[in-house]
Amino acid sequence: MKIAFFTDDYLPHIHGVATSIKTYREALERLGHEVYIIAPNKPGHDDHDDHIIRMPSINNYVFEKRPTSVIYPGLAKKLDKYEFDVVHSHMQFYLGLLAMSVAKRQGVPHFTTIHSLYTELIDDYPLMISAGLIAVTFGYPIMFRCKPILPFKDRSDIRDLRKEDAKSIMKRQGWRLTAEFANRCDYCISPSKHLAEILTNAGLTTPSSVFPNCIDTSRYTSATTENSPLTKLPGEKYIVCVARLSAEKRQHVLIDAMEQLNDPGVKLVLVGNGPTEDELIASVASRGLSDQVIFTGALSGDQVASILKQADLFVLASYHFDNQPMVFLEAAACGLPIVYCDERMTEGLTPKNAVLTDGIEGDAFAKVFADLLGDDKKRAELSAGALKVAKNFDSTKMAKDLVALYESAIRTKELEKARE
Repeated sequence: MKIAFFTDDYLPHIHGVATSIKTYREALERLGHEVYIIAPNKPGHDDHDDHIIRMPSINNYVFEKRPTSVIYPGLAKKLDKYEFDVVHSHMQFYLGLLAMSVAKRQGVPHFTTIHSLYTELIDDYPLMISAGLIAVTFGYPIMFRCKPILPFKDRSDIRDLRKEDAKSIMKRQGWRLTAEFANRCDYCISPSKHLAEILTNAGLTTPSSVFPNCIDTSRYTSATTENSPLTKLPGEKYIVCVARLSAEKRQHVLIDAMEQLNDPGVKLVLVGNGPTEDELIASVASRGLSDQVIFTGALSGDQVASILKQADLFVLASYHFDNQPMVFLEAAACGLPIVYCDERMTEGLTPKNAVLTDGIEGDAFAKVFADLLGDDKKRAELSAGALKVAKNFDSTKMAKDLVALYESAIRTKELEKARE
């Protein structure tokens, strides 16, 4: 089977979406399928891979400087020669629209996966997100040749609009637009239950299912501490967070927790880089926590796996932003107990491997840290539970399930053609 993944988020940028796509590609290829990646061009980067097709790009600055594809008439035609069996978009803008055109031209099923809750970023990136929503609100009706897609049911909603309602309306509009895109695909995949509910409420009607991200568990179970850039001293305990350093990931809450925990033997390891890095480093220094909070910067996948092997706990402080973080699966595959605060997230999180905090601020995290780090038996139980949970998301198993969905959609598409 020839499968085309379309994404504006891909390597060499390392983050959850790119990691998920790479993992699925590798698993599908192990099953004997041929997978192409269609992604933005990254100047100066050479993939050395003829199955990665780079598109013209410009820089996007929502999180950080990152390339975004530029689409134009005639671009879809250039991909006719590949004769794909399935098109799968992992983005609902830019390359998502190109994927839609390619699937239509080639008469093959179009799957789309909704990875990111972009509308939840409006508080942290109001100008960029608002501008994007306005552009898509005008652009989709042109591309889809449909009536305007608006967040209001009737004029009375506009008359009753208050200034403080603006952000919630923008968020609602974002989900309506996302659902409208998905409704023009053959199948929609949501990595989490809470996202599936949001899309349904926003008007999703196309066939869909919750289909979580996957992980190559062997990579993490076989990892050792030898590749780690950190030297863990006897008696030290590591709390590790792997995430982009940005407002929506809320690392400042974890720094608050470390100040309240007040235990020199416990180190908070923040893996990643991003726009708030300088601000976080300054905050740590001003509180006298420079010896207890470690900033590693961006690391390779093998180095991240090694640090997770050194860790005693894994933590993520994002709240009502993340969908199904890949880092939870990576932590589970390393046998790490997970601490989190977002009650909406459930995939890969059970009472047998994770602890949901009572609140979303530093004091709630500090309490859980103290309880778990002081209870070796509880940590061991959660660690054993984590390894069991990770097996449910093994990439080979998940790839086989995805292939079954593809094959079913191909059969449906062939029946539709036969009836025409």
